[in-house]
Amino acid sequence: MRFSLLVPLLVALTACQPVPRVFERAPDSENGLLRLSDSHGILVRPVVDAPAATADGLAREMVAALIDRDVPAFRTSRNRSSMILTGTVVDPGRDAHIAWVLSDSQGEEVGRYEQSIEGTPIEPWAQADPALMQNFAAAAAPRIAAYIQENVDAEVVTPAIYVGAVNGAPGNGGMRLQAALRQGLRRLGARVASTPSEETLMASADVRVTSMPDDRLEVAIAWAVADPFGTEIGKIDQASPFAKSVVDNNWGELAREAGLAAAAGMVDLVSRIDWRNGFVAPEPGKDDGDDTAKR
Repeated sequence: MRFSLLVPLLVALTACQPVPRVFERAPDSENGLLRLSDSHGILVRPVVDAPAATADGLAREMVAALIDRDVPAFRTSRNRSSMILTGTVVDPGRDAHIAWVLSDSQGEEVGRYEQSIEGTPIEPWAQADPALMQNFAAAAAPRIAAYIQENVDAEVVTPAIYVGAVNGAPGNGGMRLQAALRQGLRRLGARVASTPSEETLMASADVRVTSMPDDRLEVAIAWAVADPFGTEIGKIDQASPFAKSVVDNNWGELAREAGLAAAAGMVDLVSRIDWRNGFVAPEPGKDDGDDTAKR
């Protein structure tokens, strides 16, 4: 089956007006993209007694790694039932490690994991080398997630989304749209893949800028979501007129709003699909048409 969403954009701009949030959709009442085993979430604190860049970088990567494990996580906000994850560097001169402590909303310890950092090169550690931070977070996240997840094997995990090509945008607008979509998907709790594979969905877009009367331009963006076999499972269309000066001078902000809005639509679109059977490859020589072989 194939789904389609239309994001209506009704505001016309003049050159003297500020750039409004015209691409923004109303936030969904529920994020259905992930079937989360814990609804409280984990607030991840910066790592204590680590260099400043490392303290923040490792916390950021831990949030991403927990989300990849279908555990809601965040760095800057919490609710009354949120758990708290703190990491502290312990270096008595030998056997240096990070003591990860997960506490409940009342401050009671739920679990602890000691992650060795002995022998880690000083320079990449102090400079928060991205690959190093990702590796540490990816190794620790499963231990943390295990303390709060139940019946993990029964969870239905929605495929990660790889943000692919964006064609037709002016200047470096394609890269800006890609970055905004990734940001929006992560903000909504979706898993974002760094590379495409047979286990990921593929998001792409075509941008069309058309001249209009009164020195205006229509910006139309057609987003498509496809399965790993290239079959389109849904699309999101955006279009709105802008003053030419706005497109020329404020494309970065327009791209940001368009990408964030598309992410909300994409979460809604993908949440409508039953992923219990995962991906099923089409039979050789058989055209499945619009009926994507997943459900």
